[in-house]
Amino acid sequence: MARFWIEAGHRVTILCGTTEGGLRATVDPRVEVVELDPPVRRSPISRIRLGKAMVPMLARIDPDIIFLPGNFHFPLVIPFSKGKGRAKIVAKVSNPAVPGGLIGKPVRALIRHFAPFVDGIAAMNSGLTRELQELAPSVSTATLYDPIYLHHDASADAPHADDGRLHVLWAGRFEKQKDAALALRTIAALNAITPARLTMLGDGSLHQATLRKIRQMGLSDVVAAPGYVPGIDPWLRRADVFLCTSHFEGGPAVAVEALAHGVPVVSTDCSHFLHDIMTIPEAGTLVPTREARDLAQAVVDVARRGPPPLTELQALIAHLEPAVCAQAYLDWFEAVLVHDPVAA
Repeated sequence: MARFWIEAGHRVTILCGTTEGGLRATVDPRVEVVELDPPVRRSPISRIRLGKAMVPMLARIDPDIIFLPGNFHFPLVIPFSKGKGRAKIVAKVSNPAVPGGLIGKPVRALIRHFAPFVDGIAAMNSGLTRELQELAPSVSTATLYDPIYLHHDASADAPHADDGRLHVLWAGRFEKQKDAALALRTIAALNAITPARLTMLGDGSLHQATLRKIRQMGLSDVVAAPGYVPGIDPWLRRADVFLCTSHFEGGPAVAVEALAHGVPVVSTDCSHFLHDIMTIPEAGTLVPTREARDLAQAVVDVARRGPPPLTELQALIAHLEPAVCAQAYLDWFEAVLVHDPVAA
């Protein structure tokens, strides 16, 4: 988005603790990147150090807008508010804003504590916007989607050979959040209804445990988990349905990729974002339970509808194109700059 903002005639500066990890190589050379000296590497306490070290830099940069790009950076709000000068402070909040369990209560308190020090909050889906409006009703909140960068291979849209099985694709990190075990129970339940295969793409700390689980459940003939792949297009070409079994998601880009290829999605009700984009039956189904048999039946029902019209699915995600998202952020920045909270 920084490249788009530069091309729209704006000055963009990235102030960061460190450029380690290839930051400079991924940023448009017209964007000024300011690294702290000495660098501050990310750690559980780095935000405390970042605030103290970055505030003196704000006067030199002299921004109109200070944009904090995620939940991790929210603690910078208070120190920045003391040294921001004329700038407005806006922050993006990722999903979930408030986690479940015992930690949810103090997180709610922290959001309410930080809210008076920001001039605007961007939420990455409409459900998160509603949540934040309840937590911090005095702060202007906008729904602004993250851009999805699709490297579309048109050849991947050709139908796969029909071997009499449903082909289900799952992709993501093998971590607890993604609940790969539920995907395995789903394919087992699905094969009790109709012949089906599941391909699971990705890597992570639970990948080896998932491979063992596949063998233990006797699913080796119907489940493949080849690990990380550089591109998902060829796998989507062979898929009838994309399956998501996550406990929670912010904006699952892989579901957007599936829709871009004309592959409907069956998912647990893990993301407000999916409610925002899956607005027609052809897009698939969000299953309100975490029962494998319910997910399996949803896969069957969606597959029986036949291949959905590609153009209709692509229309659902047109607003996630990077240039569209970048312009939406620019429009929001400008609205924040002209907003007078006293007169409002």
